[in-house]
Amino acid sequence: MRDILRQTWRFVWIASTGPGRYLSLFLLAVIIACQLTAIQVTLRQVQWSADFFNALQKIDAQAAVAQIGVFAILIVISAALYLVSRYCKRLLQFRWRQRLSEVLLDRWTITKAYWFLHPSLGSEKSIDNPDQRIAEDCSMFPEFILGGHDGVGRAGVLDFIMSLIGLVSYVMLLWQLSTFALQFSLFGFEVEIPRYMVWAAPIYVALSTALTHLLGRQLPGLLMEEQRREADFRFALVNLRENASAIALSDGDAADRKVITNRFADLFDVWRRVIRREFIYGMFTRPYFQSVLRIPTFLALPAFLAGKVTLGGLTQLAAAFGNVVTTLSWLIFNYKFMSDLVATTRRLQGFMNATDSAASTAGTLQRRVSGDCKLDIRDLNIFAPDGRMLLGIPALSIQQGEAVWLSGASGLGKSTLLKALAGLWPQADGALSLPAGKLVFMPQQVYMPLGSLRDAAVYPADPDDVPAATVDRLLRAVDLGARLDAGDDNASGLSVGEQQRLAIVRLIVAKPDWVFADEATSALDLEAERRVMELLRNELPQATIILIAHRVPHGLGEVRRVSLGDHGPMPGEVPDRLPRLSIG
Repeated sequence: MRDILRQTWRFVWIASTGPGRYLSLFLLAVIIACQLTAIQVTLRQVQWSADFFNALQKIDAQAAVAQIGVFAILIVISAALYLVSRYCKRLLQFRWRQRLSEVLLDRWTITKAYWFLHPSLGSEKSIDNPDQRIAEDCSMFPEFILGGHDGVGRAGVLDFIMSLIGLVSYVMLLWQLSTFALQFSLFGFEVEIPRYMVWAAPIYVALSTALTHLLGRQLPGLLMEEQRREADFRFALVNLRENASAIALSDGDAADRKVITNRFADLFDVWRRVIRREFIYGMFTRPYFQSVLRIPTFLALPAFLAGKVTLGGLTQLAAAFGNVVTTLSWLIFNYKFMSDLVATTRRLQGFMNATDSAASTAGTLQRRVSGDCKLDIRDLNIFAPDGRMLLGIPALSIQQGEAVWLSGASGLGKSTLLKALAGLWPQADGALSLPAGKLVFMPQQVYMPLGSLRDAAVYPADPDDVPAATVDRLLRAVDLGARLDAGDDNASGLSVGEQQRLAIVRLIVAKPDWVFADEATSALDLEAERRVMELLRNELPQATIILIAHRVPHGLGEVRRVSLGDHGPMPGEVPDRLPRLSIG
């Protein structure tokens, strides 16, 4: 419990600090002021209850009508306080969600934790469903703290704290009203309990709370598991949509349907356990909910029947006792809500712990930037996540302005070499002396960001920073002008070959000093490859271009071949021109 309280406070502090914190504090102050005022209105409504029913008992029509007017005024004030408080809560919830999302996104992206914690690296610290943490948990946490905004206005932790403040007033009022004692005989002894209404409330609630916790203590873990299974099922559906073409061409409908069905079966299993536990928990809480507002009347009934209180006094006692019991019963009323809060806080804390440790995944590879404008590799060893040796390079130097072709067998670790050069592969050791200047890496799978074709062509640059005429000229130069002419500026739906042409434009726009490309033209025919590579060399005449490929690159002029294998790199040269083959 102490850990949960500490973690909850940590996220409240994160949400309430940072840019715009003074506005957030002002909104919080307005909410607190409204709720404190609402406590006073509630106390006045308790007094109103006594005045109204006493007037009815005396058959005093004038006094009863006057109390109806008082009731109307109290309702208007109460409604206004509720609406203002609810409006400020909604604003504050969004601001807290924005702040939490920014903090988690910074941790997820700035240090590349999204990569270092990727399951493909075999990290034990990988995060399941990080999108859920950022999208859903950052939204749910402020709601749990400040209170829900659904139709019934679900209470939050802040409401509970304010209720505890009001509890002092309610107990004092109940003490003032409970001037009589409960008298009864027990085993021949006369027992008298003075102000028994005051003592009955905490005893009644304490027993009920203990029973509620006993029946519902398994809910937090089950709800956390349910959220994870929901996210897994949703991811399987998204995966089907994102890979629709490949699945359809492979006729993999049945296989993917089986995966989705299994994910849903896992979800259904945990969901069934949740509703079973909710049923057991509800066997006590539901009767408690329905009877809690009647119990005060039953407890005060002996005093009324003994003539010690009037009808108005009975209703006033019941109202005061009800407020005390309702406040003390907050955990019973909101046990599932608290379980959700605990599960959400644990997920957020797990995210923070994992991103904190992302930097520690770095291996013993030494990377430094040299001033001699060359790439120098010494005693580089690259390992698979399971510890297997993939590739070893005793020594390799590449001078500025060269065009180098890195060749080798499939599965050797060539693509992993590029990740190690970029500082993205922790399972490596050795020494890298990197050249000064701008280094740009082109991965084997071309990333297609959300947005237009022009946006994708300049990624990750800001489209406003690149002249549109330049982008259009380059797109036409790689044979993507037909899309522009047809008015199709959508980046989705490009073939693999078109994506690789787009990536060449992206390289040119970036204007790097060093280019590291992985299978940059594997989906292009030789003539198309020659054209785009000539364009790349003409646009970047001084750049060093390092290509990983299974075939000889065309269009770059003189290319030095480095064959990677069991015995390290084997340098050599290949001609730019190959003999033409005719098939007839």
